[in-house]
Amino acid sequence: MVHHWYKLLELLVPITVRHAAIKRLLLDRGIFAPAMIVLYFSLIPLLMGSSVDATANALRARFWPALKMNWKVWTIVQYINLSYVPMQYRVLVGNCTALLWSTYLATKRQ
Repeated sequence: MVHHWYKLLELLVPITVRHAAIKRLLLDRGIFAPAMIVLYFSLIPLLMGSSVDATANALRARFWPALKMNWKVWTIVQYINLSYVPMQYRVLVGNCTALLWSTYLATKRQ
């Protein structure tokens, strides 16, 4: 899924556009990050048998703290990734960072 997101960013904001990396970063941080946090804090509890109400309450409690931490951690990673890393290696860079990020999220889900 992330590979397709990077391709979509390339399509929406071609490299020829002025300040392309910043514009891609804003799209990534403003659309992709919140969506992934909602999915993470919604799907896992629902798949584990949590009720919809309990999942919604937990999401409301955890969303903003997780999103703020996401912006702190991922913004610099994604800026470097979108600015300097060739397209074929962006998913790899993201996956390496995601390993640490997933560990953080797992501690917040408890």
